[in-house]
Amino acid sequence: MSSVSEDEKQAFAAADSSRVVEPMDYGSISTTKSVSEESSELLDEKNGIYSQFGELADLLEGGTDSWTEEEDRRVRFKADWRIMTWACVMFLSLQLNRINIVNVLTTDFLTDLGMQQNDYNLGQTIYFFSFLVMEIPTQIMNTIVGPTIWIPTMMTTWALVGFLQTFITNKASYLATRALLGACQGGFVPGIALYVTSFYKAHEMATRLAMLWSTQYITNSISALLASGIFNMDGLNGWHNWQWLFFLEGLLSLSIGVSTFFMMPSFRKPTLSKVFTARETAILRARVILDDPSKAKALDGSRVNTMKNLGPRDILGTITDIYLVPMFLLAWLGFLPSVASYQFMTIMFRSYGYETFEANLLVIPANMTIMTGMLVASFVADRYRRRWPIPLAAMAWVLPFLILQRSLPDDTPYGLRVFCVIFTVGFPYYTPVLMSWLSANVGDQSKRALAIAIYNIGVQCGSISASNVYRAGDAPFYRNGNSILIAVAVLVVFLTISARWLYKRENFRRENVWSAMTEEEREEYLVTTTDKGNRKLNFRFQL
Repeated sequence: MSSVSEDEKQAFAAADSSRVVEPMDYGSISTTKSVSEESSELLDEKNGIYSQFGELADLLEGGTDSWTEEEDRRVRFKADWRIMTWACVMFLSLQLNRINIVNVLTTDFLTDLGMQQNDYNLGQTIYFFSFLVMEIPTQIMNTIVGPTIWIPTMMTTWALVGFLQTFITNKASYLATRALLGACQGGFVPGIALYVTSFYKAHEMATRLAMLWSTQYITNSISALLASGIFNMDGLNGWHNWQWLFFLEGLLSLSIGVSTFFMMPSFRKPTLSKVFTARETAILRARVILDDPSKAKALDGSRVNTMKNLGPRDILGTITDIYLVPMFLLAWLGFLPSVASYQFMTIMFRSYGYETFEANLLVIPANMTIMTGMLVASFVADRYRRRWPIPLAAMAWVLPFLILQRSLPDDTPYGLRVFCVIFTVGFPYYTPVLMSWLSANVGDQSKRALAIAIYNIGVQCGSISASNVYRAGDAPFYRNGNSILIAVAVLVVFLTISARWLYKRENFRRENVWSAMTEEEREEYLVTTTDKGNRKLNFRFQL
């Protein structure tokens, strides 16, 4: 047997691999056969389900040599143009309806409804609670019904609720619409993320998810500009300026929601879009399945097969998966410093003496900074196929600004405080990196759907926590709140290093066991094992 140092080299090389070492598993078919042997049987399996997808089986049999690099580039370009562009438009609708509450805080919204800042905090808490409660049920419905039906339905419903915010008159109606809006939007983020992952390889995902989240921050800036213009309509037809904002943005979102029924390509249907030729459609699917065979299950729209892997036991098993728990904890805590600052940014700016128009415009540089950092972080993660350094870099960015806000004396010029707030908000937002890391380390399509939903529940728990970090009694400089955020940032550093250690140690252990097995023992294990996904001995965690 080789020395320890040689074993380490083997283990680290396996951990560095961009592809998981798995037996072929094309839609509940799992054997130890070669790609060629396995693919040749696709058309005969599962009552001919794969015969709908053109030359997909032939491409899987031939592997990546079945198409040229130019065809691969063209397919990726068309996927970005046809799939990602509209996904970004869909994300715009989501963000427009959940961020406009921040814009209306720069008006007399609270006064008009007879509310205080802590009432606003309660509304945000209710919104995020409703949002997270719906994450798993919505993801299950999304998987059963299919994203091209369920997601547009969600979008149309939340657009109607957003429109109805025009007519709220008091605290009770404000809280009611917050609860309804959260319930309608809950599950969209993991749903659209799972949808997008069906069309791309693992090492392409962080950049594509970053495109989605870039839409979020572009929308924040657009929303600020729209608000600055719409607020000039104050008093028109007897409406407050914030009513006009809810009315006009609600109509825009409604038009996007209805259009999505006709614009959203389906991975399950034989024809994706007129943009793709039949061969390009087959190549798009084949390249993804060869990269991660578990994604073949996304082709199967069978409700029976779907429900088998989405029961209470599966949910509990995903939540308690020791290899996913670090990702869930990072989802909860990793973005708290930025989210807390963002939620109260306009309130802080108003307390510093800035007018409504100025406070909204100051939101723009924060959004541009966070978007730029996110795109760079995602590109680096995909380019070098390393995710764990990104959370550390984000905390290294945000900690100095938090410490500065905590320690500045009361008579510090407001311009410096604004600078610190903008760059606290504008840290390299790395949820696309973290979500792609999570997706790569699941190893099973059904479990991936649950894991992404639970991940986003963690994000919403973080948003709930963030909405209660800055309290009215701590205003206007929020020193106690910033102390909490400093502690959270340090904890995120510890969690990230722990996750890396866990994955590296497990890869090393599995490589030692796998290397010690004979070829016959490996084949017997792959045929007889009850281990699934990331529990298999030949699965390697990505770092």
